[in-house]
Amino acid sequence: MLMSPNRRILLNIVATYGRSLYALVCGLFISRWVLAALGKTDFGLYGVVGGMTVFVAFLNNLLSMATSRFYAYAEGQAQKSVAAGCAESGMEECRKWFSTAVLIHSIVPVVLVVIGYPLGLYAVENWLTIPADRLDACIWVFRFATISCFVAMVNVPFQAMYTAKQYIAELTIYGVAVTTANIFFMYFMVTHPCDWLAKYALWMCFVSVAPQAIICIRAMKVFPECRFRLSYARNMKRILELSSFAFWQAFGALGGILRGQGIQILVNKYFGPTYNASMSIANQVSAHSQTLSGAMLGAFAPAVTTAYGAGRNDSMVSLSYRTSKFGMLLAIFFALPLALELKEVLELWLVNPPPYTAELCWCILLMAIIDKSTSGQMLAVSATGKIAAYLAFSGGSLILTLPLAWIFVGKGMPFLFIGISMVITMLLCSIGRVWFARSIVGMSARKWLIDGVLPVSFVVIITALVGLISKSFLRPSFARVCLTSILCVSVYIPLVYICVLSAEERTFLLSKLRLKSL
Repeated sequence: MLMSPNRRILLNIVATYGRSLYALVCGLFISRWVLAALGKTDFGLYGVVGGMTVFVAFLNNLLSMATSRFYAYAEGQAQKSVAAGCAESGMEECRKWFSTAVLIHSIVPVVLVVIGYPLGLYAVENWLTIPADRLDACIWVFRFATISCFVAMVNVPFQAMYTAKQYIAELTIYGVAVTTANIFFMYFMVTHPCDWLAKYALWMCFVSVAPQAIICIRAMKVFPECRFRLSYARNMKRILELSSFAFWQAFGALGGILRGQGIQILVNKYFGPTYNASMSIANQVSAHSQTLSGAMLGAFAPAVTTAYGAGRNDSMVSLSYRTSKFGMLLAIFFALPLALELKEVLELWLVNPPPYTAELCWCILLMAIIDKSTSGQMLAVSATGKIAAYLAFSGGSLILTLPLAWIFVGKGMPFLFIGISMVITMLLCSIGRVWFARSIVGMSARKWLIDGVLPVSFVVIITALVGLISKSFLRPSFARVCLTSILCVSVYIPLVYICVLSAEERTFLLSKLRLKSL
């Protein structure tokens, strides 16, 4: 029996959240073991050198989103075709986009490796601050990262089909397998001391490439749309349309590249590899805290585009509002108790965390919440395909991160101001999303503010005040961390249900929580 759209969204959220929660729990041990096995210097070097392929990784992600968007739109068109009695024409349209994507993803990775590999190798050897005795290992780190990115990019047309078809739950199986393999390998690392930097990079390359091969094979068996036809692939109109969409996404993400890798290089040049470790840990904490909101975003994205492709604009806008609201709520659910006890958590986790790690974590957590608060607007604009002006503004806003951070550092400001510069530019980017969503798809900024931001802010203030109770009376300890988390959750969930969710959302949530509905 076919699943309803709402039920499939819920299944995808639950499956992705389960995988992410498992990865979070395991990640608490994995990150500590990796830091212990590599040491602070090698840990920081892995972050900055492995990140030299960040441009390819970002481009890969953007092409994946672009391909998924056209697949999902074609899926919506197919639903209209089914209603009109022409199911085969809808499938054929999706197959055309698949063939186009395969052609692009067969050419672009080769070009990027031919051009980018020598440039990246030169940067590793001549630009970064790397101890002489670690240079050879860092070169291998860069090589393995390049291989991972190349394979991932070639596999984009196949993985994007999973996303567009909303078969996200199946992808979680591969994620769980990778996490399980990682925890065994990292434990082996920490119990068998040696020079692990290059070997660790090799392992990370393997656990990236192996699932990609399985996904490719499975996609060709499961989805009839995954059939390459050269006559479809050579259609210049589709090539230009997909390339144009991906180009503007790449421009919009350029700010993210500079914000990420540019800041890492700045930190490396001005503060040294130890502070790169602080940056890497802060990014990991942020990623772990966004597990549930990330699961929700991945489940809603294809549904929003499919609704637009099927001509259900009201449904698309409604889903987009909920994406922003739920994105905020789910990001805060983890971030708030973590932020209140962050220093104690870092000491329990890492024993002796690198300097300024907690302060940088606070900034990146806040940046992530701001980002998720307008994730629905981002999906709505992307679904329409009218992204040029929006992404020009978004990319331009995020590009300001690097010069702003450079100004702060140049004026002798503390390391914390690097995080503050990231928060400022993310806030500017989110304001732009709200404006463009209002202009392009008619999403009301007033409705977003009154129904989402204001009630969520009220809930956060009350929850934070309650969470501070344990900090006022108890000394730092694991027990206090647990008590603070319990207090926050016990107050946060009821307040969200009463103050933030609409009557329709409460009914939907209650119906999905009943086992008989599942």
